[in-house]
Amino acid sequence: MKIKLIALDLDGTLLDSNGIISNKTCDAIKEAIKKGIEIVPATGRNIGLICEEIKVIDGIRYAITSNGAAVIDLREERVIFSNFINSDILKRIIDLIKNYPIVIELYADGHAYVDKDVFDNPEKYNLNENQIHLMSYNHILIDNFFDLIDESKDINWIKCVEKINIPFLNEDIKKKVLKSLSNEFDELKITSSGKDNIEINISSANKGNGLEKLVNILGIRLEEVAAIGDNNNDIEMIERSGLGIAMGNAIDEIKNKADYVTVDNDKNGAAEAIIKILDNDIESISISNIN
Repeated sequence: MKIKLIALDLDGTLLDSNGIISNKTCDAIKEAIKKGIEIVPATGRNIGLICEEIKVIDGIRYAITSNGAAVIDLREERVIFSNFINSDILKRIIDLIKNYPIVIELYADGHAYVDKDVFDNPEKYNLNENQIHLMSYNHILIDNFFDLIDESKDINWIKCVEKINIPFLNEDIKKKVLKSLSNEFDELKITSSGKDNIEINISSANKGNGLEKLVNILGIRLEEVAAIGDNNNDIEMIERSGLGIAMGNAIDEIKNKADYVTVDNDKNGAAEAIIKILDNDIESISISNIN
């Protein structure tokens, strides 16, 4: 099977536990591009939160963002496919969860929007200095955030919300929020990219769907795609790709659905998988019996 496109999750996959992409991984990506393979970041992040070290790699043209809710042509700086949360559902979600002591980020228009109160009163949200620092990158602060959503008729970015992200959750609050959402909604896709967050999309938005839309545009068959991921927001793209690869640090559900398992993200597992694909040696990538 000739692989023509590799879809790569970021957090827990391309990036190590410190959120850094290694030189070995960058080199493997560049070698794949040199050999004519499309490299496509496929992430829960929106385009504005994808690290520059990845976006500046020459030859990366497309990105699947916000869990498939927006597929971006980076060269032309335009959305080529979108699957937004409509404003009525958005208001219902916010009404349900806004009274929890949680950070609510709206991903829209390439940015992350958040209430200014999160930065003014971090103790209210149990945020530490490092968490506040992480959020200071490419976030747009909004006064009276929730009132604005209620009066959203003339606000363009509220009409194109790709995803709601709830980061930095402790286990107890996460369970309560998940229970509230699952009891109230059946039109949502609720996933995580880590143990401490909740990601909310419209039910038809997922990385697999975004990937399928992109390969149709590019004239590539899904059988010619490899996908690499680690968490439950990667399931659909692992399932739909001709070659699904789980990271060594992946959750069991991903490992059980994958064709092969590589080593973990702190040992350059994604790079190892890419190199094996380039060497037509994918059989040797498996480090465990996943059958």
